[in-house]
Amino acid sequence: MGRRAKKAPVQTKKRATLAKRFKCPFCANDNVVECKMDHRAGTGSLACRLCGASYQMPIHHLHEPVDVFSEWLDDCEAAERGGGTVGDAGVGADIGGGTVGDA
Repeated sequence: MGRRAKKAPVQTKKRATLAKRFKCPFCANDNVVECKMDHRAGTGSLACRLCGASYQMPIHHLHEPVDVFSEWLDDCEAAERGGGTVGDAGVGADIGGGTVGDA
């Protein structure tokens, strides 16, 4: 009689983490834009530590920092194409320093 065969341990896959620091679209420096999520107030804000560029938008419980950053990039591209200011579509924005074409 032999031993009972042991079941191989289940290997869990490492989950990729989403970034919380980003490259600034205005000054083009890496890891200088930090995102702060205030779920109680329902706002997500981004700010560049070097050039002072900032952005704020309403969020809900499913938003992640990368969602706020991608929305900021979309608004920057829309402002560049349309010639308007960032945040014209009812999204709060406060852009300081640099121009959209610097990146």
